[in-house]
Amino acid sequence: MHVYLLPTEILIHIFTVNDDEESYNRRPFFVQLAVLARTCRKFKEPALDILWKHVYGFKPLISCLPEGVSYIDMAGNLTLRRPFLAGEWRLIHQYARRVHSFAVNSSQLDMIDNHVMQALMSAPSSTSLFPNLRRLRWSDDREHFFPLLRTLLGSTITSIRMGFTSTLPSFAQSALLASLGGRCPSIRELDCECVGDSPESSDAICKALSGLRELCRLETGALSPREFLRLAYLPSLKSLYFRLRTYDTHEMQSNFTPTISPKLSEVDLTASSQSVVEHFLRNVPLPSCRSAKVYIDYDDLDYEPEVPYDPLHIPDFVVSLSECFSPALEKLHVEFEFDFSTYIEEGVIANHSYVLGFNVVAPLMPFYRLTDLRLDWMCTSAINDASLKTLVQSWPQLEQFHFGGAAYWLVPPSMTFTAFVHLIRHCPRLHTVQMSFCATPVDYANDPLLF
Repeated sequence: MHVYLLPTEILIHIFTVNDDEESYNRRPFFVQLAVLARTCRKFKEPALDILWKHVYGFKPLISCLPEGVSYIDMAGNLTLRRPFLAGEWRLIHQYARRVHSFAVNSSQLDMIDNHVMQALMSAPSSTSLFPNLRRLRWSDDREHFFPLLRTLLGSTITSIRMGFTSTLPSFAQSALLASLGGRCPSIRELDCECVGDSPESSDAICKALSGLRELCRLETGALSPREFLRLAYLPSLKSLYFRLRTYDTHEMQSNFTPTISPKLSEVDLTASSQSVVEHFLRNVPLPSCRSAKVYIDYDDLDYEPEVPYDPLHIPDFVVSLSECFSPALEKLHVEFEFDFSTYIEEGVIANHSYVLGFNVVAPLMPFYRLTDLRLDWMCTSAINDASLKTLVQSWPQLEQFHFGGAAYWLVPPSMTFTAFVHLIRHCPRLHTVQMSFCATPVDYANDPLLF
């Protein structure tokens, strides 16, 4: 069959076979598409669809206008000599309707002046500027650009990321977030700060988001336990990524524990306090969760902790994990984000008091469906071959196992090559291992632990 007679779907596949959407330099690919669009009428439409599928900033849209409509002013900004005419709006729509993904950041917004912004906000159509937009990435929190942002919000959008970098939310941000439920009812993925400038605004945002019946993944900022619960009960939500705001566990009312557990299957929790995380996990059961990531990140603290973790509190912390999640948990990542280089001179990494033994990890043994376990921050030097064998026999489906190997502890490990034999024997699906061990010869004939 001649190439001109091929269906459009096949042509699109041929045109994109060598495209790498993750590449930082896609200009050669775009140049090839532009050449194809000019080659013949059959190639024009599919080539333009691919060329305009992902757009970054408003400059490409303005650049398609006839010569003389736009120009670069003395400050280096893109501006207009006059408003758009009806024919020019049709030309813009010819390209804008092909856009499925749009991303813009602060530097790209700085390239356009107020004339361009006012013109784009005056589109003759009542629909979104990009009527077929599916994915929106907006990385700027300046409020005078919010009216332009609203022209992009439409019912076809399924994924939104709003990179608001300000520490405290404003009323304008709260009003914008509260409008998402009505403007973009088909959102499935949302990444933004979902906390308002006041408790009343936060309630309004949560109520508005509850109207997003298809929302399944939410990535947001700092939440209190009650704010977490309000969002976690969204009807279709399955994945929630958030930072747990530090709170006084002693002042928390006794009726904090929810009567109905959220139906989340994935939770990604970051906090700067180990004790707050422990209190949260003990009071918010998540039995439906299949993937849990807990990060203790000290970056938010005003001081550098004297110790990487409190070994006396780690046992209770691990118990809280076993109480929060059900045995059906499949992925568990627990990480303490700290720089070991800060503890070298203090002798912390050689201190035996940070060694954690079998009894600390044992509460995780009921998680019999684990496929991915990451505890790479621990000092596991007290766990020997026999103890590891007991542990991994409880996790026969393990595929990835990170067990103290990422930390630079100077306490000699008790595990030997025999531990690897146990891993291989009892976890046949295992393909990634990271742990500390003592590389001593193994007597395969006389070592009873191998059998």
